[in-house]
Amino acid sequence: MIDLKLILFAMVFGEMVLTGFSANENGSKSKKELPNIVIIYADDMGYGDVGYHGVDDILTPNIDKLAKSGVYFTQGYVSASICSPSRCGLLTGVYQQRFTNGQNARDKDPLVELFKKQPMISEILKPLGYSSGIIGKWHLGEEESLRPNNRGWDYFYGFLNGSHSYFKATNKFTKNKDFWPIFRNNEMVDFEGYATEVFTNEAINFILRNNSSISGKPFLLYVAYNAVHFPWEVPDKYIRRVSFIKNQNRRLFAGMVLAMDDGVGRILETLNKEGLEENTIVIFISDNGSPRGQLGDMSSTGPLRGWKGDCFEGGIRVPFIIKWPGQIQPGIRYDKPVINLDILPTLAEFIGLKKIDRYHFDGVNILPYLKGEKQPDETPHENLFWRRGKDMAIRHGDWKLVVEYSGDNHNPMLFNLTNDIGERKNLITVYPEKAKELQTIYKLWENSLPEIR
Repeated sequence: MIDLKLILFAMVFGEMVLTGFSANENGSKSKKELPNIVIIYADDMGYGDVGYHGVDDILTPNIDKLAKSGVYFTQGYVSASICSPSRCGLLTGVYQQRFTNGQNARDKDPLVELFKKQPMISEILKPLGYSSGIIGKWHLGEEESLRPNNRGWDYFYGFLNGSHSYFKATNKFTKNKDFWPIFRNNEMVDFEGYATEVFTNEAINFILRNNSSISGKPFLLYVAYNAVHFPWEVPDKYIRRVSFIKNQNRRLFAGMVLAMDDGVGRILETLNKEGLEENTIVIFISDNGSPRGQLGDMSSTGPLRGWKGDCFEGGIRVPFIIKWPGQIQPGIRYDKPVINLDILPTLAEFIGLKKIDRYHFDGVNILPYLKGEKQPDETPHENLFWRRGKDMAIRHGDWKLVVEYSGDNHNPMLFNLTNDIGERKNLITVYPEKAKELQTIYKLWENSLPEIR
């Protein structure tokens, strides 16, 4: 059966402009009741790169502890299998194809004016008094009007582009983007140290400066590590801690993961020491799966097929955790599909933005599902969609249709993920009518998107 929500989107697509309002207008909580929010977004970390997924050669004790203290999702998805579009989806709760071309470069995006009008989490929460900060990788535009401080963020420390050296930054824009400047807000700063550690320090300092128990204002902190993205660099002290790994490439990668995991632990420890733990939501996700060029030699997609950049599970199913004291019982494993688009609408509805419909979220409030307020067979999403260039995928229940192009040739594939998590058995000739049903639903969704000229 076709989702009625999709029909609405097909009929109506308007500009999603944020209109300011006070907390009282929307029946939201008082500032003292509002939770702090910490979102940690790893970069290119695959499904097979965390201990709590049963991996025994990558050490992630703090991430594993986070998983045990809240809920972890075995079918946690992101809306894109590459960096920038995935971040668009996370920060807006909207399929990025509604306001971008779905590729990495925002500055050259033909839909850039739609992108500028699309409200981000920083802009949506600002009227409620949230102090917001982003640390690390931005990758949502280099031109000045697209930078964090012009998109509602109060504080920015990090780099603008998609990849950066962990040890070196210059004070000018060079041909090698890996050495581009590090910014504090709109000013270039001198950089010294190891990026993962420096970003952790900046995140901790943001928490200390914006301690809600002192300021009376809640904070939103988005920690966008560039770990474990290329270039693969890490101090020897981390590699020595994973010396038991025989494969040199995997050992290097494990050292980078360990540096990030230490950072996660220090952030959690700071929240605890500052008395903020019980009123802070902590979310950990990777932006997409493992890069294809690593072929499982460094990052790993575990049992999943595919890589960063495609629509198979390995590119879009990732580590995904939420710790929410007082709302989500610790130690929950949730096995139904969720997506990064769900983060913002879940937070917005809990906080009390009653006029939530004005934002046209594609994500949904998943908190009632996690608290057991829904029937066991109910699922947050009937359908999930992915599109990059000509490649596409739709998940409908347990069924998934994938179309991958090679030049003008394409290969449609139908999988049942309940029986075939690795997407090895193409059932399209066995269930052609099911494939047609999924294609029809996908076309309806696609027709609701703006045309890219």
